[in-house]
Amino acid sequence: MLHGIENLVYGQHEGINPVVTDGTTGLQRFLGITVAGLIAAPAWWAVRRLGRPIRSVEEGMSGTRMPVIETLVNVFLQMATVAAGASVGRENAPREAGAMMASQLAHRFGVDRGTTRLLVAAAAGAGLGAIYHIPLAGAVFAFEILLTTVTVRAVMVVLACSAVATTTAGIVVGDQPLYSTVSLSEGFGNLAVAVTLGIICGVAGMAFRYAASRAEGSAPMGAHVLWALPLAFATVGAMSLHLPEVLGNGRFAATPVLEANPVWTFALALLAAKVVAVLITLRSGAVGGVLTPGFAIGALLGYLVGVVVQPIAPGIPLADFALLGAAAFLSTSMAAPLFALIVTVELTGQSSEAYLALFLACATAALTGEILRSSLNLPKQIQMPWTRRKTDDETPRARRDGGHAGSS
Repeated sequence: MLHGIENLVYGQHEGINPVVTDGTTGLQRFLGITVAGLIAAPAWWAVRRLGRPIRSVEEGMSGTRMPVIETLVNVFLQMATVAAGASVGRENAPREAGAMMASQLAHRFGVDRGTTRLLVAAAAGAGLGAIYHIPLAGAVFAFEILLTTVTVRAVMVVLACSAVATTTAGIVVGDQPLYSTVSLSEGFGNLAVAVTLGIICGVAGMAFRYAASRAEGSAPMGAHVLWALPLAFATVGAMSLHLPEVLGNGRFAATPVLEANPVWTFALALLAAKVVAVLITLRSGAVGGVLTPGFAIGALLGYLVGVVVQPIAPGIPLADFALLGAAAFLSTSMAAPLFALIVTVELTGQSSEAYLALFLACATAALTGEILRSSLNLPKQIQMPWTRRKTDDETPRARRDGGHAGSS
């Protein structure tokens, strides 16, 4: 389905060319995402207006039955809009689909609440692992973000689900890392860069986390989505006239700084455009994740820091800065440093030699974020579009329909 829509919009799909915008015209890109917005807006409005409430993964974990038809329509619209160029991640869709199937099975066989919670979390993590062929990251997502506890039983169930889902999906999506980039080393220079970027990108990631939460929480749920969503998609389409990399889940934006050395003005413009594109897409009422968009934003920011710092550290490739920036940014934007480390390793195919630098970047970012949160007296947890955490700061939108936006 994803490849079919990419073929329709761009004339090629990621299975043939990882950057499907290559060779396309500005008008083609603009029309593709604009038409997608005009179709998706009434579809989302209809399913929210006429269907049963779309339940979040965490609601499914708590025992609420996730509806089949409404969830599948929501999943289909997410995949279709991202394939057409919507500036959010596609990882939320398989996560919700997996959680829904586990929720239905749990209710059908009458399993107890604790087992339901485990099965839904395991299926959600497995869905994430399958879509990008990142099985360990999917398992860590289930533990660190959803379950927040680890038992021997949970380890067996979560790892088994993630392994089976990733192996099965690998027949279609392949087993190659999403990004081809440098291999990080444990050199002193990289360790110093990791700490530096942990501070800078950690602050930026936390700011993005709160901005994304506010954008998602303020999104229209009624008839206003009929104009807000097409307008946001058309705005992103207009950006793509000069910056085609702004389209999609973030892969097109991260690739230039991970695999090449673009001029800094391009990276700066793309960074600003990507942040705006993600936030207005979430604000418009569209549904999607921010894992891969956050990875791209962090990579662009890290790259720009590298441009400034490299004159005094000429031996460190700019791609190292980009990779460490991505990990540090995710550490606070996802509020999950261990997940950020593992997902960065699996998305880029890093060896064990990269672990120490990535660990320092993620740990420094997490510490910086906690210090910042405490000093500014910010809420410890907020309603996150990609994790569905429910707290006292839960948004009106989340209360109305259980939350619609996802991960990554």
